[in-house]
Amino acid sequence: MLVRIFVSCLVLVISSAQDTPYDFQPQYDESFQGTVMARLDQLEAKVLDQELQLNSANDQINSLKEQVQRLESVLLVNISNNLKSRITEDKTSKVIGVSPYSAIFSPRTCLEARDSGLPEFKESGMYWIDPDGIGIGDGAIYVHCDMKTGTTSLGHDSEETIEIPKCTDPGCYSRSILYQNTTAKQAKALAEFSAECHQTIQVNCLGGPFTVEGIDYAWWNDVDGEIQTFWSGSDATVHTCQCGIDDYCVRPDLECNCDANVAVPLSDNGKITLKNVLPVTKLNFGRTIHNGGSHTLGKLICSGKSISPVYPRSCADLWRIGYTLNGLYPIQGDKHVEFVHCDFTLGQNVAQNRIGYVDVKSEPVQFYVQSSTSISVPNKDSPIIFNVTVLNEGGAMDISTGIFTAPKSGTYLFDFSGVSEPSTGVFSVVFYVNGVQKGSSFADDLRQFTVTLPSIWHLNKGDEVKLSISPTVGTLFSNNLYGPLLHFTGILLEEEIFTVI
Repeated sequence: MLVRIFVSCLVLVISSAQDTPYDFQPQYDESFQGTVMARLDQLEAKVLDQELQLNSANDQINSLKEQVQRLESVLLVNISNNLKSRITEDKTSKVIGVSPYSAIFSPRTCLEARDSGLPEFKESGMYWIDPDGIGIGDGAIYVHCDMKTGTTSLGHDSEETIEIPKCTDPGCYSRSILYQNTTAKQAKALAEFSAECHQTIQVNCLGGPFTVEGIDYAWWNDVDGEIQTFWSGSDATVHTCQCGIDDYCVRPDLECNCDANVAVPLSDNGKITLKNVLPVTKLNFGRTIHNGGSHTLGKLICSGKSISPVYPRSCADLWRIGYTLNGLYPIQGDKHVEFVHCDFTLGQNVAQNRIGYVDVKSEPVQFYVQSSTSISVPNKDSPIIFNVTVLNEGGAMDISTGIFTAPKSGTYLFDFSGVSEPSTGVFSVVFYVNGVQKGSSFADDLRQFTVTLPSIWHLNKGDEVKLSISPTVGTLFSNNLYGPLLHFTGILLEEEIFTVI
């Protein structure tokens, strides 16, 4: 505009100059003026275009600034704010060590953010959290955090009361629920990390039943898209509303007020608490032949912290605890510790590949006893008693009674070897578990002088093992001249670590 004014003034000056007495007279006509004005229009158009580009760039810069400000609370934690968690103190509270590094902290829930103690999460408000783990799965989600209670609220586009239009067929009216800056995977992860999640719903009806004569005219879709017909509580197998749970429906034989299907205003209120199916992703209504029906769906609200398993049984359990680094991990198997490879790339949809089991024992159990003298027993129920203890780790072998008592449930290896004394007749060395014969080895005075009895048995904690001679006329030979000739060993091969005692 300034350029146009300047040029107009210039034209006036030139025009007035034509009337001056000077000899020099510039040649100015209408053609010249038209050319100047055309050039002026081009210049003005270029200026306007540049202004539009500058305004667009400014809007982009402001948008980026807002995104950075939102992400700073999650992704950029200042070193000074984290030093308190990295300071160690001696008995006089004198600082003796400070780590110069600050870890990136991305809370999975509002409760985790609150409990971090960081000043960034002091006030209630909108925050970015990452339930399925930072750097894996889906991106962070934008939620409201109540920092007094640690409650996480996930909003959506259907929180206001919305009218249900008239239609006749089952589910003829549907409304998809759009949640703010989130995905189904992140919503499921939030529920898994929380002790409790719920979502309230109110349906005002004028007619418009949920279910009539076994036909479902209304239902809702859960986080996986599955159809659900319970409108309150946590039992997905029963069609019910809150009035049915509390037994105050307008008709005692119905579970929902709206199921009365009458042309008078009624309503059903519910609180869905089955967290593994939340949030609601779509509402569907039908047989709404009168005006006046409406629905109101509350936010997904989660609180508390889910109880982590004492011993993780899967890569998914490890993810719930907070592990996100791909690699090899020991987990609880049915009876033993197993080794698995975990791929956390997809968040809670963690991939697990079993490698094998880990030979873990709570304590070693093994013994080796000998006898330097010949042994015979008074009757078949009497155990063979050894007089030399070479090894008795775990203390399970009682050398005074000759009885081994299993201190742990698991698989044990036993081995006995000895020689029979000549001319003592035919006899057997018998292996007993809890007084029941489980095996034996034969010896006689003509052909079989060496007696061996190896065996492997599964024992429960407290089971008793002993050796005996049957019939009792036999004698096992040993003396100090030849050194001990009678040997009995035992060892715990595999312990059932997770056996419930």
